[in-house]
Amino acid sequence: MTRTATIILALIFLLQPALAFDTRKLGQWGSLDLSDLDELIGKAPKLRAEVDAALAQAKKTAEQVKCVGQRFPGPWKELGGYRVAPYTCWFADDKWLNISADVKVIDKRGHAFTEPSDRAMKRAVKFIEGRPSWNWTEKDPTGVFN
Repeated sequence: MTRTATIILALIFLLQPALAFDTRKLGQWGSLDLSDLDELIGKAPKLRAEVDAALAQAKKTAEQVKCVGQRFPGPWKELGGYRVAPYTCWFADDKWLNISADVKVIDKRGHAFTEPSDRAMKRAVKFIEGRPSWNWTEKDPTGVFN
């Protein structure tokens, strides 16, 4: 195979959309502050505006709003302890924010994993969150804060 053909095949492989990782299969919640979600929230200007308005209404800073997210358990060699979408954040007794996102979990060569496995736990080195979606509720949907 020529070098050009190899490069073309590599580009086709790399540009294919990776399937999203199902974070619900991680099975653990972990706490974090809303400020830890700044990068994800910043990917959706409307979400950023809604969060800023909710912070002003609650008279809180992003560091004062507590959230939970799915947690990579300890067996994940490089990702153990990191939090990942979906997230739930508590602004006030009757104001909760739920944020979901497309999550890609990848190894150092860019290979994407779609679910937890022994191979993923050993080889995954990074996760990327994108395309946030969200909704506001009046009750804690996770039961974690009750």
